[in-house]
Amino acid sequence: MHLGTVQETLLIPLYGRAVENRNPDPALRDPRAEDIVASLDYDFARFDNLPSLIGTVLRTSLFDRWAADLLTAHPTGTVVEIGVGLNTCHERLDNGQARWFDLDLPDVIDLRRTFFTDTPRRTMIAASVTDEAWTGAVKSPGPYLFSGARPRWRESRRARRSATRPP
Repeated sequence: MHLGTVQETLLIPLYGRAVENRNPDPALRDPRAEDIVASLDYDFARFDNLPSLIGTVLRTSLFDRWAADLLTAHPTGTVVEIGVGLNTCHERLDNGQARWFDLDLPDVIDLRRTFFTDTPRRTMIAASVTDEAWTGAVKSPGPYLFSGARPRWRESRRARRSATRPP
């Protein structure tokens, strides 16, 4: 597995969900995260004492609640996960009707394709959030929930607008 330093941070929330899944009363269940962690040749023990580990689980739980609320109110809604990493929101919440788009950098999507496949209702998009072209791939009637990574870079106003504007 070859990821850049920034992309490697996707392993922290994955590991957090896998660890949380082992708890008797977890904030969320994610057996798929445990399966993925077990299959990767990586020393996840380096994350064991990170204070942010539970924070990633709580953030995921919050995003899950927002997605579940959207899909309860609008079963054919659209979830766009920005900086999806190895998130498994689709596996935890898919209702059989919603449309899902998973956006991340090309090397992350390459890794993601090891574990997930595109379907008629789920599409992986290999692009930077600052590249306006990805918005053209998000074709769905909505309503939309855009969730995931919050950009932490200096950017032009144009890139900032395109990253937050619905298609």
